[in-house]
Amino acid sequence: MARWLVYGLLGLLLFLGFAGWGAYIFLIRPAQNLVGELRQIIVLDEGIQNQTPYRPPADQQLSQLQVERLLRVQQRVREGLGERYRQVEARLNQLARQQAGLPNLDYRAVLDLFRDSSALMVEAKRLQVEALNQEGFSREEYAWVRRQVYAALGLGLPQLDPNEVLRQIAARDFNPRVALEKPEAPPANVRLVEAYRQELEAYYPFTWFGL
Repeated sequence: MARWLVYGLLGLLLFLGFAGWGAYIFLIRPAQNLVGELRQIIVLDEGIQNQTPYRPPADQQLSQLQVERLLRVQQRVREGLGERYRQVEARLNQLARQQAGLPNLDYRAVLDLFRDSSALMVEAKRLQVEALNQEGFSREEYAWVRRQVYAALGLGLPQLDPNEVLRQIAARDFNPRVALEKPEAPPANVRLVEAYRQELEAYYPFTWFGL
């Protein structure tokens, strides 16, 4: 009887050991990597040349030119990533469909994406900053246009804080929900962006990283 009890305890310890290892491999390490990549993205954001404050129009309506410029930025990011983007494209599209219309971002989905994409997002940020400079976007204007475009599609954008991510990791909270910011979209914006829905939704997971 004692022998079986010992075996049972050993089995439990082995299980807990494997569970801890699995948590580190599949949750903790990706989360720690994500924090590092987010911080690099914030640093790269300082390379945006246009620092002019942006005052949105009172009616919150997008212009055709603003939408076209945003689309060109996104297109340059995807083209610059080339084969690396195509390797994760199916995963990106799947996650975009899963998150469509939800009020909160499932953070576990972000970690799943990050395991598949490795340092892809940092390279995407470098390409984005180059494209923003080519299009003359300031950080403020691009952020406003991006927010309005995705609000018109019924999608919100998260406000991820690397320091908050670190706090969550320390607290072993691996399934937090991050609120998605989604302002009310003027009908004119909805009509304007609908023609580009497929392309914009395919890029949607990149917005989780501030892209």
